[in-house]
Amino acid sequence: MDFIGEKCAACGEVFADGDDIVVCPECGSPHHRACYMAEKKCANEVLHGTDKSWESSAASDEAAKTEVKKFVVCPACHFPNSIEAETCVRCGADLTDIVEEDENGNAYYGVPRPYLGFNPEEDMGGSPLKDVADFVQTNTIYYIPIFKRMKDTGRSISFNLLSFILRPVYFANRRMWFWAVVSLLLTILLSIPLMVSYFVAEGLETSYSIFPAEIVQRIYDNRHLLSELVDACNVADMLIRIAFCLFSNKLYYRYVLRTLKKLRLHAHGELKREEIYAVGGVRVLNSVLLVIMMIALTFLSLYGTYLLLVNVI
Repeated sequence: MDFIGEKCAACGEVFADGDDIVVCPECGSPHHRACYMAEKKCANEVLHGTDKSWESSAASDEAAKTEVKKFVVCPACHFPNSIEAETCVRCGADLTDIVEEDENGNAYYGVPRPYLGFNPEEDMGGSPLKDVADFVQTNTIYYIPIFKRMKDTGRSISFNLLSFILRPVYFANRRMWFWAVVSLLLTILLSIPLMVSYFVAEGLETSYSIFPAEIVQRIYDNRHLLSELVDACNVADMLIRIAFCLFSNKLYYRYVLRTLKKLRLHAHGELKREEIYAVGGVRVLNSVLLVIMMIALTFLSLYGTYLLLVNVI
């Protein structure tokens, strides 16, 4: 057996061409002759009397490679599945055809991401699925199946939790500025009665308020009307939240197709991926700008409410 490239069991140095090598008759461990003579015993004496023997590094690498192949990695969501699985248990992507292996021997099945087992050339309403996926960029495992179901069934309803909780921020992050501004204005307008109620309560408790004392007193005298207005605005806000939660994905799907159509008109041909990447995906800076807008519009709305109350009451 050629031991060049293997390591001496005693000193750990790699054998070079011309080294004087001796092999333990018990376990097969290779040693430099000088190392073996110095120790007067095998460095792997612990293996003697067992069913184990010395293994070459090549055999160890092959064993490790076989070990990692006991599962297959889904190309869509990178979830490890059992070797017998035909579809991914997490996302349902096809696992029947090997398309690639990485340097560690992990087997990747199905089609490369981010197309999730779907035909990348399938028409999604004027644009191929691959362009839609390239535009979405992040979280395609969530959006692409939803978009395909909308295209195939015509359904518009799906569930978007982020849009329910932070609808203006969600739209801004996805570069949908029209809906970001609309949802922001609705949020601020419906919160005005609650803000007025808060400042009136503060004025009564601390004798300090942004509103004059006579206005605070007048509002307090009609607090039942303000309370009803707050309740009505809260109900309206919840209904709007539910509506955006159910239809935001449809709005985003239409925005993607509309933007891709505009790009295609300007490109006069097939779109390049870098052109799609430049206008798609998410933009965290937009969320920061949206928060700044929210703060500024909140103060403006309070000032406008102040002027209205001063002139009306």
